[in-house]
Amino acid sequence: MANAGDVIGIIQIYSGSTLIDCTPGSKIRLPGRKNAAVPTGYKTRTAAGYQGGQVDATALMGTGDDLDWPDPSVRGPLQVRCDTGQVIAITDAIIEQKPDISDGGGKAALRWFFDNYTIQVTS
Repeated sequence: MANAGDVIGIIQIYSGSTLIDCTPGSKIRLPGRKNAAVPTGYKTRTAAGYQGGQVDATALMGTGDDLDWPDPSVRGPLQVRCDTGQVIAITDAIIEQKPDISDGGGKAALRWFFDNYTIQVTS
């Protein structure tokens, strides 16, 4: 339960209904407008563009985990749940590529891209 003034401390990521075991450091960037600097002599102007959404996480792979997951050809739901009550529900997430899985902890860096989401707040 979050209290007034709390900050995000833990992020959980669900692919469909499956919780992904992730190391600390997961992050999300929501899609939207992006400004690019355009220098013009003595001042800087801007050109608008679009920046897609992105979720980065490092999953831990262990005994019994499907090492052939995820499938980069399939779009699907992804949820990012914060311990402060925000839930970002993504409908069209797609993984960038099959991850490299390392020894010393079975770490696998994952990156999803998306455009469509809603934000819900739980108490």
